[in-house]
Amino acid sequence: MTIKGIGTRGLAAGRAFMKAEMHMDVIFCGDATAAFREAFEAVHEDLERLAEQEEVFSAHLEMLDDPMLSESVEAFLEEDMTPVAAVEAACEQICGMFAEIDDEYLRARVDDVRDVCRRLERKLCGDIRTWDEVEPGSVIVADELLPSDTAELDLSNVSAIVTRKGSRTSHVCIIAGNHGIPAVVGVEIDGIHQGDIILVDAYSGEVVVNPSLPQMKEFEARLDAEEASSGDVYGRRFDPAVTSEGKFVPVLANAGNLDEIVCAMEAGADGIGLFRTEFVFMLSNQLPSELIQFEIYRDAVLACKGKPLTIRTLDVGGDKPLAYIEMPKEENPFLGLRGIRFCLSHPEVFCPQLRAILRASAYGKLRVMFPMVDTVGELSQAIAYLEECKSQLREEGLAFDPDIEVGIMVETPSAVIMADKLAQNCSFFSIGTNDLTQYVMAADRGNASVSYLYDALSQPVVRAVAMTIDAAHREGVRVAMCGEMASDPAATELLLGLGLDAFSVAAPQVASVKEKIRK
Repeated sequence: MTIKGIGTRGLAAGRAFMKAEMHMDVIFCGDATAAFREAFEAVHEDLERLAEQEEVFSAHLEMLDDPMLSESVEAFLEEDMTPVAAVEAACEQICGMFAEIDDEYLRARVDDVRDVCRRLERKLCGDIRTWDEVEPGSVIVADELLPSDTAELDLSNVSAIVTRKGSRTSHVCIIAGNHGIPAVVGVEIDGIHQGDIILVDAYSGEVVVNPSLPQMKEFEARLDAEEASSGDVYGRRFDPAVTSEGKFVPVLANAGNLDEIVCAMEAGADGIGLFRTEFVFMLSNQLPSELIQFEIYRDAVLACKGKPLTIRTLDVGGDKPLAYIEMPKEENPFLGLRGIRFCLSHPEVFCPQLRAILRASAYGKLRVMFPMVDTVGELSQAIAYLEECKSQLREEGLAFDPDIEVGIMVETPSAVIMADKLAQNCSFFSIGTNDLTQYVMAADRGNASVSYLYDALSQPVVRAVAMTIDAAHREGVRVAMCGEMASDPAATELLLGLGLDAFSVAAPQVASVKEKIRK
């Protein structure tokens, strides 16, 4: 039986280890608030210990400390809910902010919220554990796998991970990639049973259950061939990607927090081509201060160790609401007030972020990038706000890079059409092919009925990419790409032929993209 899902990279074989799901239907007696606070402190101690080993848990610690979570739980406790029920209700309330978000990365951060709440529930139920002994070479099969699950696992015993839930940007894929473990998510796992022999092809997203002898022999041959070559590719991850014609092509990484930057540097990235800033705004019940943002951006640029960091300004709107700002419901949020449109209409949000970015630019190579720019007028207005912030910082005697580079995301047909004029007003472009494909093809990427149209390698999208690169180069502007197309091996040669100047991909894909460029 062959099942299809969404894969990362790699091949693996082993026996299925089915994750046992928790059942936390317990009767509670006593002071509910005191029980919650005791569980809160215990989870806090656990996360502090885990954060010393894996940076992702530092982010979980920040979530736990955010007043939104504890205030929500205690509000539900006042409604006479049990502690477990109150945590679950608070979890669903917070996750509801993220559930309908179009951005795959941000949507995947729901896993982090659920993970923190799951820890609280376990403590409230007597520190329930979900894992039995996992034998070496096991393929972990689960409905979902959260960072707390991987923390309890001896990952050296895991050959692959297969889950029903998840996406390429969920932590199960990130952590698996950091440990060189193939993962396939979005798999219908009902037909898999404990002890089944599993073949995992994370390149194609195929999972073969109880393969035939010919299938097994063919797969073993592929495993042997990959093992022989993968070590060499990873060993060259810090070598520059130079084409056969002698052109150096930077391979950067996409990131959304500090631990992902650290992983990217270890993976051989030449810098960060896209640093998303939405998460710090969305997982809070109030607007993050300039100081909080400055400290995050400063730590991010320092983590790059002299390599460039490109910070994308806040990209929210009708499809990515902020709880503390009243945002009217839109009939079509993807064509509404999002990206730079939102920021220009909310200078009280935009300007503190620009000031924080500028202050952080004093600590390393930092560039600022505006999302969803359609017109020269929007870009000019954004730059005017940036210049105003520079003037303020000069008057206050605060350091910043006065020559900070300014770029834009090219994500809409209008930006493609106006690329020559936009290029005259900025230093670089980054093509966001996820949104560009959606807008060029007029096909919602989340709608299965029109999924046949959502193809970044379709002729209309490729032509849009080519038009953008040509227009930018005529104005002396560099062009990078940070969408999924940048990491697609089938697109690498095409993009190099079109003249793309840099690739920005997920950290685990840096070494393989570099190798593809060299060839």
